Amino acid sequence: MESDMNIPREEAMYISRICWYKFKKVARLALYTPFVVCLASGTLENDTFLSFLGQDNYYYKAFAKAYEAAEKYTDDDDAKYALRDLQRIATREFKVQDSFLQEWDADIGKKCTLNPITLKFTEFLKATASGKIEGVCAEKFETEFERTKLPAYIFGAMIPCLRLYANLGKELLVFLQGSPTHQYRIIIRNYASESLEELAKKNENLLDKLSITLTSHELSIVEKLYEKAMKIEVGFLLGQPLDQKSVIPISREHNFDEERLVIFFKFDSTCSVIDSSAILAEMTIVSAPKSDENQPENQPENQPESQPENELESQPENQPENQVVRLLSEVLNSTWDDICKDYTDEYEQCIDTLLLTHEKAEKLDYERLHKALEQLSDFEKRANTRVSESGVLRGLRLDEIKRVGELMVLQDGCKIFFQSIIKNEQLNADIHVLSCCWCSDLIRSAFSSDGLDVVNVHANEFIYEENLSTGVIVKKVEGPFDKVQIFSEVLNNYNDDKKNLTVHIGDTMSDLLCLLQADIGIVINPSPNLMRVGNHFGVSFIPLYRGIIEKQKTYTKKDSTSWNKLSGVLYTVSSWAEIHMFIQGSIYTD
Repeated sequence: MESDMNIPREEAMYISRICWYKFKKVARLALYTPFVVCLASGTLENDTFLSFLGQDNYYYKAFAKAYEAAEKYTDDDDAKYALRDLQRIATREFKVQDSFLQEWDADIGKKCTLNPITLKFTEFLKATASGKIEGVCAEKFETEFERTKLPAYIFGAMIPCLRLYANLGKELLVFLQGSPTHQYRIIIRNYASESLEELAKKNENLLDKLSITLTSHELSIVEKLYEKAMKIEVGFLLGQPLDQKSVIPISREHNFDEERLVIFFKFDSTCSVIDSSAILAEMTIVSAPKSDENQPENQPENQPESQPENELESQPENQPENQVVRLLSEVLNSTWDDICKDYTDEYEQCIDTLLLTHEKAEKLDYERLHKALEQLSDFEKRANTRVSESGVLRGLRLDEIKRVGELMVLQDGCKIFFQSIIKNEQLNADIHVLSCCWCSDLIRSAFSSDGLDVVNVHANEFIYEENLSTGVIVKKVEGPFDKVQIFSEVLNNYNDDKKNLTVHIGDTMSDLLCLLQADIGIVINPSPNLMRVGNHFGVSFIPLYRGIIEKQKTYTKKDSTSWNKLSGVLYTVSSWAEIHMFIQGSIYTD
């Protein structure tokens, strides 16, 4: 997530907004820490809560010293006045927080010692205020002029803490609705209060003011400090000592000897940034022969070709009979356009017909959904046959397919997530790709490096002749029925010595049956058609985090939580990072 490029000078006055926009996804991951999940659900044990609040005193002292350093180094009188005002507001906020603490336990200040994870932040802030900044030579701040830039760096390191908690309070406020007895409602409301938001905004406004004179490179230093501070703060919440059971991360309660985690996922758009069909189409068009490459020598300009109108293939006279025949680039382009247009139009018609011919269900009706998806399955088969018979996939070199696969860009956080699963020696896990992609070699190549070659790939395949694709597709995975059949076969092939916990990650209609059959069905940015059809047949789509909080409320030391297949509930997320925190835990801890 770090940027290697300097921030343009003209954006200095918006540096606080730029930093928040870039790293608010990191801040959101604080929600997925066991501590915050227990806090939001109201199940957090009192001792853990008090230990957490007891660290506020150390934070306040670090902020106070940082404000003093910023005031000392700035040469702007207005900034000095603003800094004193911020110190006053920060002191007020600390006193409010401390009053909560005293109500719970008057002696908590004596009991709480400095936590190592708190020390990490206070030392980071102290080092920044003294000019000890990673990537910046300490001698840089020996002159008075250079020291005037330190206040901007200090604020870059302070603000993430304030912004994270102000944002956290707003996110958690929703869980107080309908829970008048929530034992931590006061602290959550304080985080969501206008006064904390005011403090955060005033700090951000001052950062913008202090950054106006900075160069592009110096603005990038502010951004890096902001990012590091945000990750440290997420790490602070993640590292809170927790002597109770938590729904997340899944890996925390995993028993290696008795359990198996089986993760299934869709490749195109769920994992890859660009759909594989678009990549294969581009490869065929770029590598195909052009019409002018086959013109007879000395042919008069503008003279019509002798090739018949319906003759689409470029076939030189001396071409061996067994050589794969290629379509002309111009013809390929036109054919691909026709195939894509027909697919899109017919797909929408198929969905509309599917919904019109089946009554709406009040709760999950899996059997009727299964029956309805026959229309979609038949459509996908016809579409694949059309592609195979058109010849548009002829002549692709296997080595080129593999090379392109190795260079494929995956969704942010996808590769890191799977690497963490594979490297976790305490986790007994298997990973399977279920994909309607036409070429399994492309997918295998995308996972051929960085230790991901253990991923099992289930997809369609090309037939090759002397390293060139013939255009024929060996159809193994064409739609929802093929996927759910492979899903079942994978599970049936395991011995019964371990209990399987299945997770399926997808985003389109072809994933729907597998998503419902999995113990945990996760949808990344669900497509509109998936939502329409799912809702029509009684499927509920709820944010994963909301589902986690509801599970945590019933997750006690005596009871174990359960994720059940065919519950009719699918969980939505916006990023792989959320999935990472849910299943694996630690991610942005710096």
